[in-house]
Amino acid sequence: MRRKCNSTQVILLILVAVFTVLNPNFLSPFNLYNFLMQNEYRIVMITGLAIIMLGGEIDLSLGYQISLVGILIGKLLTADVPVPICILIGLAAGCCCGLLNGFLIAGLNLSSVIVTLITQKLFQGISYLLSKGMTYSDFPEPIMSISGMKGSTMPAGHIIMILSILFLEGMFCFTILGKNILSMGYDEQVLRQNGIPVGKYKLSAYILGSFFFAVAALLLISRQGLAVSNMGNGLEVDGMFAVCIAGGASLILKNSEVKRRVPVSNFYLGILVIAVIENGMQLSGSIQYYQYVITSVVVLYSVIPTLPAFLPKNQEKK
Repeated sequence: MRRKCNSTQVILLILVAVFTVLNPNFLSPFNLYNFLMQNEYRIVMITGLAIIMLGGEIDLSLGYQISLVGILIGKLLTADVPVPICILIGLAAGCCCGLLNGFLIAGLNLSSVIVTLITQKLFQGISYLLSKGMTYSDFPEPIMSISGMKGSTMPAGHIIMILSILFLEGMFCFTILGKNILSMGYDEQVLRQNGIPVGKYKLSAYILGSFFFAVAALLLISRQGLAVSNMGNGLEVDGMFAVCIAGGASLILKNSEVKRRVPVSNFYLGILVIAVIENGMQLSGSIQYYQYVITSVVVLYSVIPTLPAFLPKNQEKK
């Protein structure tokens, strides 16, 4: 655990040092504040993904859930629906997405990879049907102030981001729900043998995860000032990359002994690594393709050293 946590921190520190040398403005207060503002939604998003991944499952539909919730909230806002109702409907829609995923996976005992690939396209289709290709903008001030874009000295997005981190840490440390989700990711069969309803906890993990995806959608439309039907598409890749950086192969492949060693904080470090690469490359004036290359190299560096732990013993000896 110590070695993996340190390696994730080292990756982050090296990237910060390199980008500071390339552009001293990287650590300027202005850029740090913008960096925080731009990545609030990613921190909240990774909170939801961490709940699902530490429970031993995966969600490849998260980006499309964010698109769906974002376009729904945007459509309601431009129809002059009161802001609190728009937010509540958006959060409820997110929870329904998680309920669907959780039911198909826990209730019907289907593979989470297959299910979330299917619902990925389902949510994408619903997003396009809702928007009909339109872009929604000109949101009221209460929405824009969440991210500090209008009339707010202490944006609510900062508070939401901090609360999401505290919630994740508190849930896994102090609640039965969190401890059983962790145990489910560690060894699901042991829970079943002890009479613990694993399906209920899987369902809870997906609903909770999707709730945070919906909150991330709210932060994203507040930050961008608009909602489009593909606004979240591809964020699942950022999430998976962050997971790989956080725990190597231990969170992707089924290996209980290694998975348990991954600290919750590594998820946040993983998404920060992705965000630092993006911000640093933009400041240095590099084209976006270099960003993809560097991100891929960092992910490979995180994953490859952990692979021997998942090989059968006879292959490992060879």
